[in-house]
Amino acid sequence: MIDLIIQILLYVSAVSALIGAIGMLRFPDFYTRVHGATMINIGGVCLALLAFMISTFWSVYTVKALIVILIILLTNPTGTHAIADAAYKTGRKPKRLVKNDLKGKSNAAGVLRQVRKAKIREEGK
Repeated sequence: MIDLIIQILLYVSAVSALIGAIGMLRFPDFYTRVHGATMINIGGVCLALLAFMISTFWSVYTVKALIVILIILLTNPTGTHAIADAAYKTGRKPKRLVKNDLKGKSNAAGVLRQVRKAKIREEGK
């Protein structure tokens, strides 16, 4: 039973890493490619280390793998955010920049405005 769990974790890890690698190749700009790289680390590496932890079951290597997983979970999203923020501040724009109509307003006001526009469009038909 434990071998089956380990195999499932390794397969999910491999699929996650493969999807992240394909995403790094196929995504259109820097920001979405960074997302693919994060998926490789979080999904691929952490699940593989979790499978390793289950296979060694409470040894020194289990503790070391747990520490590595915690370090990856704490530093990878933070580092990715810092890299993406630095890229944006240096002028690297996303390929498809979305206009933020709700900037400086609450979300409720934007939703109400969209509902009113939809009602006006329906009445005009």
